[in-house]
Amino acid sequence: MDAHEHGPGASPECALCPVCVLLQALTTARPEVTGHLLAAGRELTLALKAAIDAQVDGYDAASTRAAARSAPAAPAPRLQRIPVD
Repeated sequence: MDAHEHGPGASPECALCPVCVLLQALTTARPEVTGHLLAAGRELTLALKAAIDAQVDGYDAASTRAAARSAPAAPAPRLQRIPVD
């Protein structure tokens, strides 16, 4: 049997491949189920992105605070303004 005679999910190896299993599941599902799963996957991806962005903001704020604590205090100004009357 030629390799081109098999479609996704048709060969014995496809029972182990997660991509082929997903493709076979999507082709046998109704279109509204596929649309719902794609929308749910999109929402999950957006939620993960928001959680990662919040962590990045927290790390940025913490590193800014740490840098401010470890930075030496600003020296007193060497020039002094003296008003002339």
